[in-house]
This record gives sequence, structure tokens and C-alpha cells, in this order.
Amino acid sequence: MVQLPRYVAFKSKLKNDYRKIGYLRYVNEDSEIKTYLQYSGEAVLSPYTKFEVERSKCDLSLVNIRCCYNNKYWVSLSETNYTHPTVARAEKPEEDKSKWNCTLFQPVYDSSHQAFRFRHVFTGYFVALWQVGFAEGNCLRASFPYPDDCSLGDLNTVIDYEALVSIPKYVAFKGDNDCYLSSRWIEGHEYHQFSSSDLGDSRVRMETFITKDGNIRIKSNYFGKFWRRSPNWIWADSTDTSTNNPDTLFCPTKVDNNNVIALRNLGNNNFIKRLTTEGKTSCLNAATDSIDAYSRLQMEEPVLEREIYNINFHPADSRIYDQTVLVMATGNGTNRTEVPNTMNLNLSYIETESSAWSSSISIKLGVKTTIQTGIPRIVDGKVEVSSELTGSYQWGKTITKTQTVGSTYQVTVPPKTTVIVSLLATTGKCDVPYSYSQRDTLINGEIKYYEMDDGVYHGVNNYNFTYETKSKPAS
Repeated sequence: MVQLPRYVAFKSKLKNDYRKIGYLRYVNEDSEIKTYLQYSGEAVLSPYTKFEVERSKCDLSLVNIRCCYNNKYWVSLSETNYTHPTVARAEKPEEDKSKWNCTLFQPVYDSSHQAFRFRHVFTGYFVALWQVGFAEGNCLRASFPYPDDCSLGDLNTVIDYEALVSIPKYVAFKGDNDCYLSSRWIEGHEYHQFSSSDLGDSRVRMETFITKDGNIRIKSNYFGKFWRRSPNWIWADSTDTSTNNPDTLFCPTKVDNNNVIALRNLGNNNFIKRLTTEGKTSCLNAATDSIDAYSRLQMEEPVLEREIYNINFHPADSRIYDQTVLVMATGNGTNRTEVPNTMNLNLSYIETESSAWSSSISIKLGVKTTIQTGIPRIVDGKVEVSSELTGSYQWGKTITKTQTVGSTYQVTVPPKTTVIVSLLATTGKCDVPYSYSQRDTLINGEIKYYEMDDGVYHGVNNYNFTYETKSKPAS
């Protein structure tokens, strides 16, 4: 049985010198190919390139693949379309292999290319990059019942998305000695030394640039130059703005939660660490092939305050799941007379709702944040945005609201009968993507504005309230 990571990105192995091939992404723009899957993603770290692989419940060798942006599953466009485009439109998995809208795929590993093919179970065809010149060009479709060993257009490198790490645009690094990494002139060169105790020190602020494949380049704001390994010390002496020099590239690895990482230099494949040698004290050096105590870097953002606003939810791309029917309250009324009796039953229950705002790509590290937003809720089985929230908010933290609610239900009780009334409700979770504006005030007073599209709202609430009555003889 083929093993795949839970969250993945895909990159085609197509052999073609004339066609620009990007990462597989969900097409979100309003166009004739909206909801198609297209190899046009410019960077792997994008809300549109992340997919979840879900193991089939009927056959462990098969998978369903969910687009994490619009929360829909891969499926054929239609029963009659002979070109078999594969789109992210299925609301839920369909594991009946005889149906055209079956969402099952069989992953097949090709060891010679260290890549995967995916066969659509219903059609029996491998999905591949569509090599045409019109709008559907570079889109995914079920193409042939046999492997494409010529162009390799059906082969994908599968990238473990959870191994990718996004870094804040502006960041300071703190070492194991509890000092910030700061830019220093030492022996006539632009070194980095763990020697500052002040986040506001202008020498500790670094600017990051994420490459299309998820690696990063780092610029010292103090020197105005990029980090470079020379020979193993990390200097800020490079003015090269390309991504061609591996000595200026670093691969981040998550070590602890969201704010501790290690950085591996691609020039010698060693992790950078705090090192004292050759007359230098606590300076940055690409010195170790494993993550030790000296290579753990705690990230902090040199940001005084952050404002999140212009939040625009996308309810059509939401996901409702983990729905459960609960008994919220129960009451009973007994009529021992010989005639029917109408009664008012007072029922009370505890209503609990929770909300959390987060981001699927960007990292926000404990910065004082204010937010202006609506609050999505599940209503009648779909997501609606209702009440407003404005004020301070700790990014990613769940806000839980609890209140006691009273309800009166009128019931006619037959003679010599006890009626038991139950108030039922469905509790469900929802994930709702959203775009937003972000305004950061840096420690030096600079204002930075960003337009983001990686927001994800997580909510839990009760809905579909109904009453259920049962009768029994009065005792």
C-alpha cells in the first residue's frame, strides 16, 4: 500500500522546455476554468496549492483528495465531457466506483522517477497535465489508461506540505543564550552575533524572502545585504537578488510549535548555529549536520501592533463537518384528568459557540492584534456571516461564548398521560476561508500593508433546533 503525507502539494515531472509549468493549484479567479486544477502556481506556499489526502473507507489502496482552499474533492467535471477535466467541486467523497462522480484515485509510485501517478478509479485513466494551448492548458484531466512514459505529464513529485515552514516577513532570531542575533562588523566583515538583548535594536531586524520552492533568503536590514555562507560563517555581504547561489539559500525546519525553527544552508547542507571559534564569539556558522541546542532559533516579530480588517469571507468555499445531533434540554408534563390539557413547558439549556481566526500560510507570532470581523455561523445547514467582533484578539486563539437560554414549548397532553418533550439540535464545525488586509506597525515606526488570502475561520455552533415529543401513561 502506497504511503502519502496527509497534506501535500504537487509538481509535475513533465518534460517540456517551451511550457511554463508551476505547482498544481486550485483556480480561484472568476473565469471559465474556475474550480479547475492547473499547474500554474508560482510558489508552493500558497493557500491554493495545499491538498489533503484522505484514505478511502472502502479500499485502503485508494484515496480521496480534498482541495484545502475551497474544501471540495477532486472529481470529473461532468458525466458527458469526453476530455475528462478533473476539478475541485465534489462536496463530499463518493466511493461508489460505478458512478461517474466517484472521487477515488489510486496512487501509483514510479520508483525510477521518484514520483506518483494517480489513476481515476471510475474512468481507469491516469490524471495528467493537459498539453493544449487554450484556457484549459496545464489543467489536470484524466487522460490515458496507460502511463505517459514519453512526456511524463502524468507524473507528480509529491511534497509534504507539513514539512514546509512559512517565515514572517520581518523577524528577529533569539539563540539558546537568550540573546538576539544582531548584525556586527567583526574583523572587517558583516558577521551575525548572538549578542543583543533588545528587540528594538536596529541590528536585529531581518527581512525574509520566500522562494517559489519554499526555501528562504534573508537580508540584514542593518547591512542591507543578504546572508551568505563564507566559508561556513554566515555573513551579510551578498547583493545577488537571484536564487541561483545555494550559499544564500536556507531551508527552514519546524522544531517546536510555530516559533522555533532551524535553518539549513543549501551550500553545505549544514544547519546554522551559535558557534564560538577562530576568535569569534557566539557568531552564526553553518556547522552542524543535525539540529542541536545551539541551532534552535526562536523567532519574534519586530512589530509593535497589528490590525486585521477588510475581512471578506467566502461561504461558498466553506466546509461543514463533524455534525452530531444532541439533546439540549428535556421537560415533561403530566395530565391526570379525564380531559386534554394544554401546558407550557419551560426548557433551559447551555448554548456554547466557539470562534477562531487563523491563517493557513503566514505566521503571526504573538503580536498585539486588533481585528474587525463578522462571525460566520452554520444556519440551516449552510454558512452565514452575522454578528460583528471588533477589539483585541490573540491570533489563532479560540474564543468560546457560553450562555444559558430559555425556551417555552406549548403542548397538549391527552388524559391520563405524561408527555416528554426533548429539544434537539445539531452541533457542527465549519471552516471558512477569507481574505483580509493587514497593517503592521514595526518597532522603528514604519507602517507595512499587506493584502492576504490565506485566512481560515474555525467555528462551532448549534443549529437546526427541533422539538421531539414522546408519550407514556401517567403514573
